[in-house]
Formats: sequence, structure tokens, C-alpha cells
Amino acid sequence: MFIRKRIKVFCSVLVLWTIVASCSPDSKLSPFPFSLTQATQSVKSVTYSAMSLAGLSIPPSPPLSTNGRYIVDANNNRFKLKAVNWYGASDTRQVVGGLDKQPISHIVSLIQEWGFNSVRLPFSNKMLHDTSIVPNDYVSANPQFFGKTALEIYDETVQALTSAGIVVVLNNHTTFSEWCCGFDYNGEWYHTGSSFAYNQTPEMWRADWAFLADRYKNNKFVAAADLRNEVRTMRFNDTYLPNSPNWGWGNIDDWRKASQDAANDILRTNPDIVIVIEGINWWGAIPILGSGERPFLKPVRDLQAHIRAMNKLVYSAHNYAYIGPKHNGDDTTSGGNIKYKDMDLTTFRNTITDEWGYVTDPDTITTYPVWLSEFGASPGETNPADREWLKRIVDYLIDKDIDFAIWPLNGEDEWGLVTSDWSQTRMDDWRFEHLSRLISFSGKTGTVTNVDHFTRLNFKGVDDNASTIDNDWLSGANKGTCPDGERFLGLSQDQRALCGDTKYGKLWNSDRAINVQAVYETPTRSHDTGDWASGFTKYECPTDYYVAGATKHSWGTSGILCAHSKIPLANSCRTVWFDRGDNRSSQRAGDWAPGSYKGQCADSEYVAGIAQRNGGASALLCCSSPLSGELPLVYKAKDLSHRTGFAEGDAWVVTTADNWADHILYGPYDRGRWGTGNKKAIFRMMVDVTNANNDKVVTLDVFDGQNVLAVRDVYRHDFAGPGLYTNLDLDFSISPDKVDRPMEVRAWWYDTSYVKTENVTVQNR
Repeated sequence: MFIRKRIKVFCSVLVLWTIVASCSPDSKLSPFPFSLTQATQSVKSVTYSAMSLAGLSIPPSPPLSTNGRYIVDANNNRFKLKAVNWYGASDTRQVVGGLDKQPISHIVSLIQEWGFNSVRLPFSNKMLHDTSIVPNDYVSANPQFFGKTALEIYDETVQALTSAGIVVVLNNHTTFSEWCCGFDYNGEWYHTGSSFAYNQTPEMWRADWAFLADRYKNNKFVAAADLRNEVRTMRFNDTYLPNSPNWGWGNIDDWRKASQDAANDILRTNPDIVIVIEGINWWGAIPILGSGERPFLKPVRDLQAHIRAMNKLVYSAHNYAYIGPKHNGDDTTSGGNIKYKDMDLTTFRNTITDEWGYVTDPDTITTYPVWLSEFGASPGETNPADREWLKRIVDYLIDKDIDFAIWPLNGEDEWGLVTSDWSQTRMDDWRFEHLSRLISFSGKTGTVTNVDHFTRLNFKGVDDNASTIDNDWLSGANKGTCPDGERFLGLSQDQRALCGDTKYGKLWNSDRAINVQAVYETPTRSHDTGDWASGFTKYECPTDYYVAGATKHSWGTSGILCAHSKIPLANSCRTVWFDRGDNRSSQRAGDWAPGSYKGQCADSEYVAGIAQRNGGASALLCCSSPLSGELPLVYKAKDLSHRTGFAEGDAWVVTTADNWADHILYGPYDRGRWGTGNKKAIFRMMVDVTNANNDKVVTLDVFDGQNVLAVRDVYRHDFAGPGLYTNLDLDFSISPDKVDRPMEVRAWWYDTSYVKTENVTVQNR
């Protein structure tokens, strides 16, 4: 949030130092049941409001992750965060608003009535450690909360939401329990040196997040951790000296480093949770001197965040009418800098695209989901510019299909979405026209096609480790390491690298074996290419290993990290020189190292070696990737995706009494693992009756993400007998131009017979 313009400034000495700006101040994704947790199981009994804006909002199948620019559920179906902020647990009372006005079940029903499927739930670090009992008058409409601490009531709030099928995003809003967000002690994730305020070190902040990750790890509807609200310049110790955050400097105020460290702690404790990293809301000193601005996600263009599970990363930002890129929300101290509401339409859209919207652009090194986790307006607003701003931001969110969270739910807030007594929703003011079309807009729905992922490393000054490899695999050197399973695709002369999973997905073997070749030339090279860079020092991986990392000593490029491939790697190799200019066999991922010569292998190749002279990286050894595949592969039916049915051991079952006609299995979206040539898919299935009418039972097919490669209708009499597993074969072929597509085996069920599926095998023929 930002300091809302209607709030008085209580301390005149702070006026010149005010640095922030704002705050107020579906197609079916999966059938029930959809989770293993107690909270999820109880969703079956929820009655959804008939007044829901978006109609029946089917919850996702957790856990959530990301696929390209979309958040997806466990079945790879898009789950769009349509959220509302419900604050209070980060403020002085330390409990969410409304508990003194209405039963919590009624408040949850108001959230559903609006059509929200998720809630951003702020908390303060101080609240987590406060063991005092919350006064009864704070929760007077919920006597079941009498005698509880603030954290216990936060638990109850989480439970009430998730039991209703509403996804919860935990949000660390403040350090101290107070209104956010001015020039205060809450601007960064730590604050020390104060003689009268709650002191918190970076280590304490990370420990709090690890504590919460563990506390809610069995409730999969607690699906995301929003690491910190509106990181911004804060007061240094007890002074009014500004202490500014940065992105990538490597010091205590480095928000990139702090967020990565916290994210990795969280993911070690709860690998299922999504990590939300908000861009820096303000950096610099005093706005009146023109020294500060809102970078939001602009620094991510050049330096991405790297966490141990990159498919768990979501970026976020905020936007309000009365602030601007260099406007803090206070006309007195912002020196005439433009506000978002005063921009013309083209400038407005270009500005927010540059600040955060660009992250959703496909097929780049920065392609991730973006969540606009705060925006809002007052129902009593009459200024045409403010009203036009809301229309414009809603139009933008719809046009780019961006996830959102409206500020706030709270009835006592002037901008709230429910009445002051929390008895009903506010849907009778000017905002409803815009908010209703945003909430009801479904955007992309259903299965999200798996996309290639790219990661840029920058290890010329510091380590840039995107892997779960925690050991110092080459002491004394700066290291750049790809995310697990990704491989080097390219390298620049100034120690930037491009990693990716093009064509063949994640390659790292489950044995997690690595091999380091560094400083001195690899003595025995295994790729049968001879002296592929004469006169240069060559680092080359062993057979069936690929380059997944590189190092820099003070004198330059100094070695490689090789990772063991889970499939055999081909040895047809070539030298790609980039010592005298760019040499890129693919233009994928854009210009990932502007201003430096770079080499890039083809999408179908892997890097097997790097050559350098006097520390200057000069050539890549690019080798053909495997086309023979790693067949046979056996997919347990329960591990594939489903639209109907239920698990029974490792099998998947559908019955005419309990289920509906739909896909009983589909997936696994494997790229490259099946290789090329003639293949066979074997569906191992049974029915309970074979002597009845010869009804069509299932249709089997193989799908490559674009085309059906083969199809077969299966009838009751095709089965060997009642209760006997039968192998149902389906022959197909994969041409070289299709090997990189997301391959699926699928079975459509016609609701004519009990069917049990044990597995599907894909093999060569």
C-alpha cells in the first residue's frame, strides 16, 4: 500500500521525507474432490452464493506452480489469481478487519459473492511473536476466537478461507504492527538500531518465513508467499536519514538477494508453495530533490531473480491513480512529477508496460506471471481523471490477461468493497462497472501448453546460482549455474550465460551427478572432435554430460560445471566461435547479453564445452541432442492428469454412478523423451462387464500439442474379460520436426462402463 492522500500527516517533520506514494489506501479447472488436506476436503460442503459475480468459481487442484506467463494448478490448468486484499493482521489490532462486525463465515461469503477465488492476507512480523490475548472487542462477532492470540486468529482466518476453496496468499506487509506505508521503519524487510521500535535482522525475517512455510505446509490452499509489501526507502535506525533498497548490489539492502535467500528457505521447507517477489516500490532519497523513483520490475530486465524452483516464481507490482513513476502521492513534495491518472492513454500504457507489464511477454528470459497485487479507488470519487484511471487499468489487465488483487475488502476503509458494518457487498457505486467486467473476464482457461523456459546468468562479479546445488563447486571463483535440468545454450565474453530447456525439457539425471572441468585444459576429451579450438584452452564435459554452469576467476572465464544427463547424448559436434562478433544459431530469448559478443547453440543442441584464451570466452562446442529418446517409458495412470474419476492405488477408476464423460487421463507433455520414428502406446485397462451391449467405452489418442498423431475407439468386447487387464495398443510415428512438441497420451471416457486404468507405456516399435 501507499499512504493514501486522504490521510493526514501527523508529523510535519516527515513531510519532506515522504517517499512512497500510494495505498488506499472459468472454465472448469478440475472436479471435486481436489486436495488431500483437511481444509481442501471440507470444500465439498461449501454452498456458493447465487449472487457470485463470476458464477460458480471452481477452486484449483493444488499445489500451484507456473508455466511461462501463467500460474497453473497441479493438472497444468491455468489458475488466474482474482484476489482481494483483506488487511488488519499487519495493523495495530493484529487481526483481520470485520471480526467485530460479522461472523467470519459471513465475511467469507461476501468474498465469494464478489467472485474472488483468492485472498492476499497481510501480516506483520511483530504479530507472529505477540503472545498476548487479543481483546474480545476486536473479535466480538466471533466469540469462538475469545482467548486466542493474534497468530491463532490468523490461523482461523486462513482455515475459514481455504475450507471455502479460496486460495490464500500470505503477505508480509510490515515489520511493526501499524498502517503502511510511509517513510518509516517498515520500508525494507529488516530494521535494526532502533531504541524504541521492534528490531528485526534479515535472519529473523527469513526465519519468520520458514516458520510460516512449515506451519501451513499441509494446507495446499495456502498456495503462495508474497515476500514483502512495497519495498522502499526507510528510516535509518532512529534517524530521518534515508536508507534505500537496491537490486543486485550484494549488500544488506539488496532486495534481489534477500528475496532469493528467503524464497530458498521457504522452498526447502515447503516445495509446493509459490513465491511472489514484488518489484521495488521506491528507491533513492528525497522526492523533492528528484532523487527517487519507482523502479518496480524494470531492474528485472537486466537481472532476474533466481530461486531454487523457477517454476514457483511470480512477480508483482502495485498501481494507484494519484502516484506516478516519480510522484510519491503528495503534491507538496513531488515537485510537479506526473501521476498515472494525469497521463494520456498511450503514455500510461507504455509506462506500466515498461514498469511491469512486459514480464508477461512470451518466449523471453523474463517471461513469468505478473500479479498486480494492489490497485483500487474510492466509491465516492468524483474526479474524472481518477475514474478514467480505473477504467484504463482494468482495460490493461483484461487486454494482457494479468492476475490481480483489489485493495481492499475492508468495510471500515473508504475504498472497501463491503459496507461499513460488513453485512453486504458494495456493488452499487461507479466502480462496479469496471470491477465486475474484470472479475468476470476469464482470459486464458484450461490446459496451458508447456513452453520453453530461459534463464540468464550474470556471474562476472558475484555468484549467480539458480540451482539447488548448494556446495561451492569451484572455490575462489564466481559461479553461474543453470536451474536444475536446464542446460547452457549460450555464453558471452563478459560472463553472461543463457540457460534453457528447449526441445528436450529437463535433462539432469536423478543421480544429480556433476563434473567440474576448470583452470587447466581438459586432458581427455570424449566428443571425437579433435582439437576443436586450436590454440585455446578447452574445458569439455565427459560423455553424456552437458554444460550447466561456468566460472570466472579474476583473470576471466576459468571452467565449467557438467551435469549428468538422464538420457544418452549424441556426439555430433561443431565449434561456434564468438571471439570476433555474435554467432547465434538461434534468436530465441532475445538479446540476452547486450553490448557483448556472444555465442549460442541451436535449440536442438547442447553445449559440451567452452574454449577461452587469456580468460576471454571465445568458442562453444555445440553438440546434437538426442533423437533416439529414452523409451520405453511407463506412466502410472494416477500420475497423469484427469478431468473425471478417482485414484485407486496407482490406478485410475471411473464409474457410471459417480463420474461424468470426460478425459480420464491426459499428459504427460513430455518433450523429446520419446524421440523420433515409429512408436507404440499401450493403454492397460479393464472393465467390469464384457458380455453386455458392445458400447463404445473409450477413445484413445496420441496428441503432440497441435495434432492428433493416432486415434482408436475401444468397445466393450475389445476387453479380454470382466476384471481382466487388457493391453490396448495404439501405433503412431514422430517426425523430427515434432520431437520437441509436448506429447500426450489421452483417453476420453463415454460414461458407458466402469473402467480401471493401471498405466500407459510408450515404446519403440
